[in-house]
Amino acid sequence: MTFGTLIAHVTRNLGGRSEASFPSLVKEWINSSYLDLVTTGKFPEAGKYAPIPVRELDSTAPFETGIGGTSYPLPVNFLFPISCRDTDNNHPLRWRGIRWYDRYKSSSNGKPSRYIIYGGKIYIDPPSDGVYTIQLRYRKKVSVPALVQDADIPVVDEIWHEGVELCATYRGKRSLQHTDATVWLRDLKSFVAAHSEQFTEEESDASFGFRIAM
Repeated sequence: MTFGTLIAHVTRNLGGRSEASFPSLVKEWINSSYLDLVTTGKFPEAGKYAPIPVRELDSTAPFETGIGGTSYPLPVNFLFPISCRDTDNNHPLRWRGIRWYDRYKSSSNGKPSRYIIYGGKIYIDPPSDGVYTIQLRYRKKVSVPALVQDADIPVVDEIWHEGVELCATYRGKRSLQHTDATVWLRDLKSFVAAHSEQFTEEESDASFGFRIAM
């Protein structure tokens, strides 16, 4: 859908309004929903399904550890991690925060079991005791994701345009205090559940508490 089509659909779903500010609010609800999907990988209202897979924005970056190595540069288009795995040992690495790393990082070498994202680098803990191939799956940055012109088209696959419509409609109905807002929230959750990957141990590092790289 184009931005103009999304506007028309959400406006219809909300029953139309006569207030002069209504068109601007519709655009705001659409863009906030769309930006959540693109920049955080989720619709917060949809609950546990995060990060939502968006094939156009998901990428991989393999790298090799060096003996005793602890930090490696992130891809320049890195936004946030989805998962990290030692492919030589077929072992997922668990995400940890920088404060945890500052307190508890290992002093001796070993097989990598944790990763930390901070300051444009990925830190591996414990420091590697060998050369291992690490596969980082991540969400890419989008330079100008906001929708402005009616002809603008979201950068995500068209299947997720409906998700943006459902989320924007729910946000609008919640803001306008429509009594059927919960119906749209239920539809949004059902849609996301039906179109997301099943939650597995491999994906648990992403939902464990990732942070967007700054």
